[in-house]
This record gives sequence, structure tokens and C-alpha cells, in this order.
Amino acid sequence: MTRDAQAALDRRGFLNSAGALIVGFSFSGSEARAQFGNSAIPGSPPNAELDSWIAIAADGTITAYSGKEELGQGIATAQQQLVAEELSVPFERVKLIYCDTAFTPDQAYTSGSQSHPANFNHGNLALACATAREALLKIASERLAIPVDQLTAANGIVSARADASRRATYAELVGGRRFQLALNSNAKRKHPREWTVLGKPVGRTDMPAMVTGRFEYVHNVRLPGMLHGCVVRPPAVGATVVNVDESSIKDVAGVVKVVVRKNFVGVVAQKPWQAMQAATKLKVNWTPGTGLTNQSEFYDHLRTLPSRDALLVDSKDTAQVLAQATTVVHARYDHPY
Repeated sequence: MTRDAQAALDRRGFLNSAGALIVGFSFSGSEARAQFGNSAIPGSPPNAELDSWIAIAADGTITAYSGKEELGQGIATAQQQLVAEELSVPFERVKLIYCDTAFTPDQAYTSGSQSHPANFNHGNLALACATAREALLKIASERLAIPVDQLTAANGIVSARADASRRATYAELVGGRRFQLALNSNAKRKHPREWTVLGKPVGRTDMPAMVTGRFEYVHNVRLPGMLHGCVVRPPAVGATVVNVDESSIKDVAGVVKVVVRKNFVGVVAQKPWQAMQAATKLKVNWTPGTGLTNQSEFYDHLRTLPSRDALLVDSKDTAQVLAQATTVVHARYDHPY
């Protein structure tokens, strides 16, 4: 490889052409979204570009990029199924990279069961897959001189419906190169009746490492000079710090520091159990606090607090339909607190 070629080949370009699998995790306080804000992390791949989500290597391997984290719920495996389904390739041919801000689109946080609505409905990763499939069909149409509606995609190959010998693999169509396309909001997803991978039982891709002890859980991460912290909680809602007696834990081994920031109290120690012991034994004087509102008045109290309504589904005609109803039932349900 020439020096110029080396300079022009970035990390993603190398990955795309080599077809390697990298699963990375990157957490940066200074560049994290402003506590789940709407501004993308500087330097993250643009969400509206197809190349930010999908890459096809020279060997036909597909690499997908996602900003949704695997938290043990199997979302990584499901996203791999989504890509395999929409691009009509075997599940094993898809590599998934997620939550590495050098490679993946910034999709903010992973919580509240929102990964499926975000990536499996009509946007983001699902839309990228549909866009890529249609782009591959269009490229094949031009190369094979066959109308798109007379082509079909299967097993990473686009072929003519009437003559399967007239065909082109994904690797031949775009392997190792960028699509250089924006996501097409009109790209059509596959109909569920056509699914052969998505929605079918597939073994969790992370399970072998877990059952053989090779997977490193965050609780077991060890770094040079690593310390552990434990928060000291107030005894009641609204309680504030009067004073902290640091000498009360002078005999606890491994204690590095007691941290007091206004009404926040915590201890830092060399090991987790040492931090927990110190937090339990640290003497902190608190004000009595306000406590919770009386249970008989609790729900009415909650309704007086600042809040806003949010429509998860809006049919746009709720008021009209209610006005035409023979009977309208109003009910309030209080969930035990």
C-alpha cells in the first residue's frame, strides 16, 4: 500500500474493506450528550447518511453501526437480525458495532424500551437497511440492464427473477466502497410476511462468552489506580447535611477520601466492599427533612407538582370521536407508591 493510500484510509474505511468485527464501548464525560440532550456528540457519524449505518466489505460481509447499547436484553442480536432480514443475507454474515462514538451514529441513550421503536420502526437503522437494499437493487439494475422490479435479492446476491444466472453479488456491486447516499425516507421495509430471519428464534450472540466466563461484566472491570465510591443516603426526603464526622471511619481499611458537596455525601475507597463499609459507618448528622406527604393526600399532592402531558399515540381526532360517543367514561387509577 502506498503512503498516499495509507493516509486516505481511515479506520472505518479499513473496517469496511477488511470486513473485521469490532465491538467497542466508549464513555466520555466531556463529550457525552448534555444529560440526554439533543445535540449529537462532536465527531459522530451523521445520522442522515447511509454510510454511517451500513458498510459492505470487499468480501461481502455487512457491518452495521448502531447507537443503541446492549444492556442484557438481547438488542444486539435483534439488531443483527434486522440487518440480515432487510438486506437478505444470512444472520452470520452481519457484524454489529454499537455505541462506539468513533464509529456509530449518536442515538443518545438506551433506556425505557425505546431501542425497538427507534431502530425497528421506520427510521434510523431500519431505514438505513431499506435504503441500502433499494440502492443495491438500483446499482444492479444499471449493471445488468434489467428493471428493478424484475430483480430479487437473496443471500447477498441480486439476480433476475426470470434468469437467476444473470446476477451480481453485493461485493461486486459496492463491496469495499461507500454508498455516498442520504437515507431515503421513502425506502420501503420488507413486509412481515416476507421475513425469514427477523422474528425467528436465534441464539444470543453474546451468550457463549457469558456462559464460558470470557465476558467481562462492568462489575469486574479493573483499571490501574481504580477506586470505588459509595453514596451515603439521607434518612428522609428533604434532609440536609448538618455535619460529617470523618473520624468515625478512621479505622476502616482502604478509605481514600470522604466527599461532601453541599448535601451530597460519599466515600471513596480502594475496594467496593471497603467503600460500602465506610458508607454504612460514616456518622452524618442530618436535619429531620420534610418526609413524604401523607398517603391519603399523596396522589393529590403529585397532581399539584409541575408536569406536562405527552401523547404517545395521537390519532388527531380524539375530541371529534368523543363528541360523537353515546357514553364517555372517565376514570382515575392510582398506582401504589
